[in-house]
Amino acid sequence: MSEGDTLRHGLAEGAEGLTYTSESDRPFDPFELAGGAAGWPYGVEEFARRIGAPAGAPLEERTLQRFFAPHIESTDPYDTRTQALRPRYEALRALLAASLREVRVFRIGSIEIDCYVVGDGGGGKLMGLHTVAVET
Repeated sequence: MSEGDTLRHGLAEGAEGLTYTSESDRPFDPFELAGGAAGWPYGVEEFARRIGAPAGAPLEERTLQRFFAPHIESTDPYDTRTQALRPRYEALRALLAASLREVRVFRIGSIEIDCYVVGDGGGGKLMGLHTVAVET
């Protein structure tokens, strides 16, 4: 198993069963962009261009902390299910920060927003997780 395969498997395993909560709960899927690490780190505009996002799509960059805040810092202390999942989101955030170099969070689009948590995964690849946030 290559280093990239090991990393992809670790990210998929860390995110298994977790969803990104917005107006819809969507799963996290492993993301990889071969050759995408050339010139990394770069901004959301360059990332959107490299993945072929539609021209004119709204673009936003967030910190890893802010992206996971709804699942960690902003959780309802009386919601037992949310509190039970909180350590898994904390572990996933830590895994992303430790496994990828120069982690960035990019949001592309409106209403159904593609969210990418990406960083240099080695071997010239950008790697991370993708999910969708629904915000009307």
